[in-house]
Amino acid sequence: MAYIQRRKTGKGWLYTTFVRRAGHKALIKSFDTKLGAKKWARGIERKLDVGDFSDYTEASKLTLGDLLLRYRAENKHRAKKDWKNEEYKIGVILKDTIADTNCLRLSSKHLTEYRERLLLSVSGSTYNKYLSFMSTVIQTAINDWGIYFPSNPCRAMKREKEPKPRTRVLEDSEQKELLEACALVENPYIKPMVQFSIETAVRQGELLKIKYNNINFRNRTLLLSDTKNGEDRTIPLSEKAFLILQSQPRQLDRSVFPMTKRKTDYWWKEALGKTKIKGFRWHDLRRHACTLLFEKGLSVPEVQLMSGHLDPKVLLNTYVKLDPAKLVKKLG
Repeated sequence: MAYIQRRKTGKGWLYTTFVRRAGHKALIKSFDTKLGAKKWARGIERKLDVGDFSDYTEASKLTLGDLLLRYRAENKHRAKKDWKNEEYKIGVILKDTIADTNCLRLSSKHLTEYRERLLLSVSGSTYNKYLSFMSTVIQTAINDWGIYFPSNPCRAMKREKEPKPRTRVLEDSEQKELLEACALVENPYIKPMVQFSIETAVRQGELLKIKYNNINFRNRTLLLSDTKNGEDRTIPLSEKAFLILQSQPRQLDRSVFPMTKRKTDYWWKEALGKTKIKGFRWHDLRRHACTLLFEKGLSVPEVQLMSGHLDPKVLLNTYVKLDPAKLVKKLG
C-alpha cells in the first residue's frame, strides 16, 4: 500500500511517497510535485503486483565512478592476468565526466558521448575494451553487490568495427638483417631473445619469465609457467632453441634472460633503428614464428602446443601468413 506525506520546505512543498508491501522493505522516494509522487507510487505497485521486487534506491545514490572505486578497492581485478590494464582503465574512466553519471540514469546516450570523446585519442578496438570493462563492473554490482539496475546499458551498445588482423611477417632477407642489427646493439641478450622467439613462438612475457629450473635438459623441453591464458604449458625445443638457452650466462636469480619489458622494448627499438625494416613489432615475431612452424610441416595441434593458442581459429586467422610462392614447390 502507498501513501504520500507532504512536508513544507524552504523552497516549497516536498512529497515523500512510501510504498509498503508485507514481507518486503519499504520503498521511499521524494518528489517536488504530488503528481510525480503518485505516478511513481503507481509504477512501483504495478511492479510489485507482478512479482518484481527490485529496489533501485541504492543505484540511484551511486555514480559509475563509485562502482569503479569499489571494484578497485575490493581488488575484483587482481585475480585477472591483465589486472594492471584494468587498473589503468579505471583511472582513465574516472577522469571523464561519464564517471559522474548517476547509475540509474546511465544510458546509451551517455555511452555514445563517451565513445565520441574516447575515439579522439584511441582506436575503435580500444574503445570496445573500455565498454566491455564498464559492462563487467556494472554486472559485478548486480551479481556480487546486489545493486539493482533496470538493465546493463553497456550490453545494448554497438561495438566499433574491429580492424583486420595484422599480417606482417619477416621476409628472409629481413630476418637476416634484423639479427645482424641485434648483434650490433650494446646488449648481449636481444639477439638470442629474438632468435629464441622465432624458434619457439613464445610471447614476450613468457620469454622474460624463463628460469633455468624450467628447462628439462634430458628431454629438451621447456616449461612455461603463468602464461597469458592462465595455464602452464611445456614446449619442445629445437636444437637451435636448446643451444640458445644453454649458451646464456648463469644468473643468481636463475633468469635465462635478465631483462625487463621496458629494457627489452628499448633495445628492440635500437636494433630496428639500424635496419630498413618498417612496420614490424616485437609481437609480429610470434606470427612469423607460427608461420615458420607450419612451413616446417607441423600440424595445427602441434603448433597450438608450441604457441599456446586455445582457439585454433585465432591461430590460423591471426597468427599465420603463408607465402603462396613457397607452396608452389610443394604443389609440384
